[in-house]
Formats: sequence, C-alpha cells, structure tokens
Amino acid sequence: MSPQEMHDSYSRFIIPEEILKNNGYLYFDNETSNRAQYKRDKWSAYTFMPDTDSTRKCTRCSRLFNRKSTFTRPNLCQYHPLKTELINGLRYHKCCSRRAGTSKGCQSHSFHVHQQPSESVLKEFVETPRPVSESDYRSNKVNIISYDDRCHRWASVWQITESITGVPVACISSDSFQIFGLDVEMIHTENGLEAARISLVDAKYRIMIDEFIKPEGKIVHLNTQFSGIEMDHLEHGKTLRQIHRLLFQYINHSSILIGHGLSNDLKVLHLIHFNVIDTGLLFEDENGKMFSLKKLAKHILEEDIQHGGHDSIEDATATLKIVEKLVHTDRMRSVSSPSSPDLLNSR
Repeated sequence: MSPQEMHDSYSRFIIPEEILKNNGYLYFDNETSNRAQYKRDKWSAYTFMPDTDSTRKCTRCSRLFNRKSTFTRPNLCQYHPLKTELINGLRYHKCCSRRAGTSKGCQSHSFHVHQQPSESVLKEFVETPRPVSESDYRSNKVNIISYDDRCHRWASVWQITESITGVPVACISSDSFQIFGLDVEMIHTENGLEAARISLVDAKYRIMIDEFIKPEGKIVHLNTQFSGIEMDHLEHGKTLRQIHRLLFQYINHSSILIGHGLSNDLKVLHLIHFNVIDTGLLFEDENGKMFSLKKLAKHILEEDIQHGGHDSIEDATATLKIVEKLVHTDRMRSVSSPSSPDLLNSR
C-alpha cells in the first residue's frame, strides 16, 4: 500500500467533527477565539466549572467537597478502584468481589479527587498547527537523505537540526506518513486530572515520543495502580508547553491521530484536534457506552493488554493495531464486494 493509499484508507475511519464535539472534544467557535468551547459528554465525569465555584464531586466516592480545602482539611475517601461486573443477574465489584451497594469501599485515601477543572483553563487550549506550506514534512512523505546515528535509522534533514526545545529532534520515519497513535497517562492534582506521560507511536509502531510531564497543580494522588506513574518519574518531566513544541515537530492540523477515548487525552494536553480516529467511538455496547480498550484488544486483536495497569506505549500501539485491522478488513471487503457496506456505518 502506497503512503497515499494508506492515508486514504485510514481517512475513511476519521470520526465526523460534530460527533467528536458531542463526545467531549473541545473546539474554538471561530479562528479568532481564544477560549475553547465544549459540549458535555453524557458518559463522562469530565467537565469544567466556573472559577468562582470551588465545590467538586469526587470521581471515586461521589461525595461533594471543597477543592480549596483539599490539603488543609483532609477528608477520607472510601472507594472501589475497579468497576462492577454482572454475575448471575447481580453486580459485584471486581476489586473485592463484594456486592455493589453493600459497602462504602474496599480502599481509602486521605483526599478526594475530581475531573472538574476550572473554566479558566479553557483559555490555555491551542490548536495543532496548520501546515506551513505544501511541502510541510509533517503532512507529506519525506525523502530519506541522511542517517542519524543517534537513533539508528534513516532520518530526514529536519531531524539533524536542533529542535525548538533545544534537544536533538527524534527521528521522524519517512514512511509514518502523518498517522500516529497517541496515549496519555494521567494523575490527580488539586486542579483535576493532569497529564503525566505522553506516548506518540507511528504507523509502524515506532516510538516517536515517550516523555513524562511535570504537573502544574499540587499532586493529590499518582494513581500508580493504573497510571504506572511514580513520583521520581516527574522530577525531571517537561512542562506542557515543552511537550507542545515537541509534539508539533511530528504532527500538524492534517495529521491523523488514533487513540481510545482521545478526548480526555487532548483535554489534559490542552489541545484541539479533529483529524481523529477514536476507537472508543467506533464501537459501543448495547447501552451506547464505550468498550474498554482492553476488551477491544482481546476481541479484535486476540491480545491481552494492561496487565497490572496501563502503559501509554502499549495502549497507543493497541489502538493503531485495531485500526490497521479495520482498514485491512475494509480493503478486503471493497475488493471482494465493492457494494459492501462501509464499516463506519456499522457503528
């Protein structure tokens, strides 16, 4: 498959912009707007609160608390870390096997956590950059012209120069052709969820970016059980502004980003991007809810992922593989039966 054919095949699975907006993706009203807008996602607890309102709802135990007194007046949070499952018509917590609704929680923490940042953060969102020209290497297949020993594979001239952040630019594969898997690990801070690690993987499953991010707010809980983040990971982490500069060396407005529930990843990165294939929106259960990436990987790829927590490289790679399989199936159907239904319409 040529790069152009590959791009065209993947483009068939890009989620329409209006569907993205209705599922929590932020947007600007117009080109001159400096404040992101959003529509409330009915399935997500993630929302934005007026700056004057300090009341928050705990994501874990559902209790209301004052975020300004999180550290001055600790309030014990009792919760179940895992979701429930249906067994013989009854719901049980996967974490402790207790019947749902019969206990406050099998774990506790000194502080409540939330997913409700203040609306002031909406002014910090930026769009992925427009292509600077028709020859923008982030939009087009680049020619291999030199070899960079630092990353042990062929590289283009743009990788030999210093990056905007003052470090050598990582290798951009000549055949990745603007298709990337993106995943972000998050932690809880006083401001809500914040990005703590970002992984960007190209269409050949090569790691373009894998960086830790230093949060802006005071840390409430690292959520290590699921995020895999330890305190020492963040000591030398990059700022979000540095991550933007690094990320924009690889992607622009026309790049195809693939992820699972990508709206939350983009929110904590303070990014707006609509050229998206969200595997969480390609499939839904009988109630219209999103399947977990773990379940999709098992069903579609016959792979077991997320053993003992999440890994952003593993998750980004899994979403790429899922879409690659869909693209392959779609192409085979088109060849054997040109009138066969579009896979997107089967969502």
